[in-house]
Parts: sequence; structure tokens; C-alpha cells
Amino acid sequence: MSSDNYEQTRRRFDELETEQQAQFLIEASASALARGIEQMGAVLANGLQDVIRRSHRPSGTPRDPGPGAAEPETAQRQAPQEGGASDT
Repeated sequence: MSSDNYEQTRRRFDELETEQQAQFLIEASASALARGIEQMGAVLANGLQDVIRRSHRPSGTPRDPGPGAAEPETAQRQAPQEGGASDT
């Protein structure tokens, strides 16, 4: 909104009676709140869609692919060897 439009709107608001000003402010607040709720709903819907897409991976896609070809296995990823010592 340009400065001229704002000033004109402000002058018109000031010319309203007190009850009309209050009604205008209530309607403007409700409208702003509704827009905010709609925007938040859209953000939440997009987030839920992302979560659902990620949870529906193709069955051939491993969830924990392990180390890559150039990555050594860490102690946490090493498979237990048969006949090795146990942690008990």
C-alpha cells in the first residue's frame, strides 16, 4: 500500500464514529486471524505430505544402507563375528 493510500484510509477511519471504528477493527482483526490460520494450515499440510512421502519409500530402498564403498565400518556397524567374545 502506498503512503498516499494509507493516509487516505487513515483519514477515512478517523472520520468514522467510534462504534464504526470498533466494528472495522474487529472485522479487520478477524480477517487477519483467518488468513494466518489458513497459511498455517497450508504449512502443516505440506509438512505432513513430506512426512508421508518419506515414509512410503519403495520396498527395495534400504533404510540403513551402511557405509559406502570408500567408508570403513565403524564399531557400531560391524557385524558380530561368529565365535567372538560376547558383551555379557
